Amino acid sequence: MSRFSVALALTLAGVAAAAAPADAALREFRSPTGKLACMFYSDERVPRQVRCEWRGGADRAVQLNETGKGRRIKITDTVFNPDAKPLAYGKSTTFGRLKCTSRRSGITCKSLRSGHGFTVSTTKQRVF
Repeated sequence: MSRFSVALALTLAGVAAAAAPADAALREFRSPTGKLACMFYSDERVPRQVRCEWRGGADRAVQLNETGKGRRIKITDTVFNPDAKPLAYGKSTTFGRLKCTSRRSGITCKSLRSGHGFTVSTTKQRVF
């Protein structure tokens, strides 16, 4: 994990910018075009969550944890990482009870526990 990723994860988690907790988990991915970027994160203080951003988002993102509803948030950092692995169209990735699927129309992330989630593209964001 790069220093940038650790610092970003700590900011995302809302904890002090120090060494990441020993049980911290972080995984980044992006759309094949690179216009959407997402990050899964958790540690002993922060439940599993996923956050996605889009190019031109004007400091906005969408976020979801395993038990809550998807929500729009204001951000001061970014999860865009050019080295993040692309999630091919039609493919899904999971992190605990969170599942994200990439489609040409955008990325949909859903909690398999609560049924809530979000869909994000560069032109439209929907939380449910």
